[in-house]
Amino acid sequence: MRTDQVTVLITETGFDVTAHVMGPLTPRVYDADDPAQRYRGFIDPLESHGLECVVDYGASDYVVNVLLADGSHLTISPSEDGGDYRPGSPPSWLVIRDHPDDPDQFEVAYDSEPHGPHAENGGSVPDLLVGVYGYLDHIDPGWQGAETTLLRAEELLRQAGFIKNPSAERTSYRLPVALAEPAQRRAAVARAVDGLRAEGYGVTCPTPHLDPQPAVGQPVVLAGPAGGAALPVSHHR
Repeated sequence: MRTDQVTVLITETGFDVTAHVMGPLTPRVYDADDPAQRYRGFIDPLESHGLECVVDYGASDYVVNVLLADGSHLTISPSEDGGDYRPGSPPSWLVIRDHPDDPDQFEVAYDSEPHGPHAENGGSVPDLLVGVYGYLDHIDPGWQGAETTLLRAEELLRQAGFIKNPSAERTSYRLPVALAEPAQRRAAVARAVDGLRAEGYGVTCPTPHLDPQPAVGQPVVLAGPAGGAALPVSHHR
């Protein structure tokens, strides 16, 4: 998983400054009328591995596009000749890999249609997942590296002075109460934002006075060590 697929949201409520690490591993929230609901049996497991899933309407039903690191994607679709079936429970599945910029990159990754190589699996979602995981292992042995990307974002927050928020989910961090002065908070946020952006992570900081985004041509200035000079910090885009 790329760092630009992860966004760190930094917010302030009263005296609390928190940072939430959000990315493909963040559990999806389904609306009642969300067509993705019908496919959550395999969307949730795939996204828990750091794969981004986008639901679109295909030739005759909704399909799921699984975005891959090289720019290609897997399209998971129910069989077009499946007749009538309950939404999300077709008699078979077809998984195609292609690339929007390379028409020659076209391959069948899984096919449980009546005459396909995985016909005996029919519409089984567990077997579909086994087939997709096996295919991903074949084309990219390191595809499960999403956890490392998220852990690095958390490490950068800790280096900036944030601590894990024990009252929230694992990917939530906050500034310690000891950092009471506004200047200290701004400095810690600036360190976090600069470190995250330098490594390609997305950062959102909707609280205006906390956002260390400098004016054009102006550096962000962090407080230096006690008794020392202030330290200018350049931002990476």
